[in-house]
Amino acid sequence: MKNKISAIFIFAAMVMVLVTGCKKTEGGGNMPEALKGDLTSIIGTIYEKAKVDLRLENTPIDLTNKDMVKYNMGLDDASKVKEAVVSEAMIGSQAYSLVLARVNNVSDAEAVAKDMLNGIDPRKWICVMADDLQIVTYNDLIMLVMVDSNLKDAVTSQQVVDAFKEMCGTDFDLKLSKS
Repeated sequence: MKNKISAIFIFAAMVMVLVTGCKKTEGGGNMPEALKGDLTSIIGTIYEKAKVDLRLENTPIDLTNKDMVKYNMGLDDASKVKEAVVSEAMIGSQAYSLVLARVNNVSDAEAVAKDMLNGIDPRKWICVMADDLQIVTYNDLIMLVMVDSNLKDAVTSQQVVDAFKEMCGTDFDLKLSKS
């Protein structure tokens, strides 16, 4: 009798290990190591791969500042966002902006990305505008990149998206664009 109970517990433990070990995570599987770090480091790696030819500055977005959240991310509410960094050209007449955000819950990534697409102002600069805009999601990360197509010799949104995709190692969970 003792052996039967022990065998049942061992079998139950094995089933639990198999079920949890084979569970597919949302966002396409395990997060690559390169995407587990801080957002500024991820952006730096994206730029190394994309070979962006602009002078850029990365700034963490204060998610409690509604004006900065709206200006940089297009969001009225940042409650679903864990952290975000904006990277923009140091020269104000160059319409370029990359926002990398990490959401609190993977299941919110698509909704937040769509809100960003609908809320972002590609004319946020005084004399220039971005007419090449893409938003992609992978797991709990959302990347928005928008650029003036006149800067195509220095960078395109596709270059940046391709570099991020290389880091992800797989297709995006969601890809949105606006032109």
